Amino acid sequence: MQKRPSIATLRPLTRVITDRFPLELFRIVIECAQQDRGTLAACSLVCRAWLPISREHFHPRITVHPGNAARFIDIMSSPLMTLQTSIRHLVIQKQQAVVDHFFLLHSPANTPVSAKPNQPPKPHPSFEVSHILAKAASLPYITKLTLQKGYGESSAMAHHLREFLYLEELEIRSFEFTSFADLAAVISAQQNVRRLALTDVAWGAKSFTPAHGTALPTHQATQTCALPNLRRLELFMERQGELFNWILGKPSIPPVEYVELGGITEVDDAIAVSRFLRGLGPVLKHLRLYSPSRISQVNLVHNTGLQSLKISHLHIGQHDRKEGERATSAGDEVCTILSQLCSPHITAISLQLLFNEPECFAFIDWGQVARTLALPRYQNLQLMELRIPRLKRWMATTIMRTLPSIASRGILSVANG
Repeated sequence: MQKRPSIATLRPLTRVITDRFPLELFRIVIECAQQDRGTLAACSLVCRAWLPISREHFHPRITVHPGNAARFIDIMSSPLMTLQTSIRHLVIQKQQAVVDHFFLLHSPANTPVSAKPNQPPKPHPSFEVSHILAKAASLPYITKLTLQKGYGESSAMAHHLREFLYLEELEIRSFEFTSFADLAAVISAQQNVRRLALTDVAWGAKSFTPAHGTALPTHQATQTCALPNLRRLELFMERQGELFNWILGKPSIPPVEYVELGGITEVDDAIAVSRFLRGLGPVLKHLRLYSPSRISQVNLVHNTGLQSLKISHLHIGQHDRKEGERATSAGDEVCTILSQLCSPHITAISLQLLFNEPECFAFIDWGQVARTLALPRYQNLQLMELRIPRLKRWMATTIMRTLPSIASRGILSVANG
């Protein structure tokens, strides 16, 4: 009983035996190794029958750029291609040497004339996004599509987006369209999209209004909702007002549950954002605001279903005070935000406070903050996070002392950052 097993007992089974095993048995074994990519790669090389079973757990991503576009087209055109059911994420990158965040960081409003960058490089002459999308139609199970680093694009790609019936996530980054009508046609081409992320997206000066004579295709013009299945919206770009006004121009707006916004710099954009959030009402569950320089235009009273709120780069100070105007506590955005929250479902609040001067810390009425957080609608609160860059010890001590009720519950977090 103590003898070690002989080498003969560890030899693989012969094909005479293994050929009798049903394929379903191998599927069960391979599924047990779905977290081990090395084992899955080895299994995919055993035989043709194991290849599709192993690929089911990879869900790989393909990135197409001018350097490999020819090879991608050859693979898509091959009759021996076996990638149809395994690719889930397709990335199309039209440029290879373009800095991200080009439009947001180098907008004319934020950059002096002498510091304006050179014009972006011209597109690759033989690389068109619409052409790549047409070839990618051979991949019917794509659920996520990322388009990035394209300039002067039109709505030609909208027709091909309708072929991806399982598309749920659409990301567009560092992209410039000829007009807003082209952008609207692209993002509304696929009605199954549940997540839309636009980062540094720009368009020509031509606005999207009926007076310009730019008409969308018939099926889009008759839509009662621009993106009927949209649940998550992420925007980090300028001129958001045009996008929200276009969405609000429809008879109904999509039931978005998660909203993440950054780059709000103009009053018109902030007003459009406020109208959109008000239209969502109790449907909105999670809200993230970054660099909200116009936060006073946003009112959260109507979002009674809100569960989490995160605001970063919330400036507290005298940056908006006119010359000669007396400093007051009118800039107490913290009390304003907390007083607007009427949702009894709120469980997490995270605020990053930027004090222009150390004495601006006194602008916040921490006593009023404590009284507001003691209201019944905050009884389900599980996290109250305050992040302050260059946090001083006396600041943390003051906050902990003036907010004893939530500090004793262990839900108050004061951090540096």
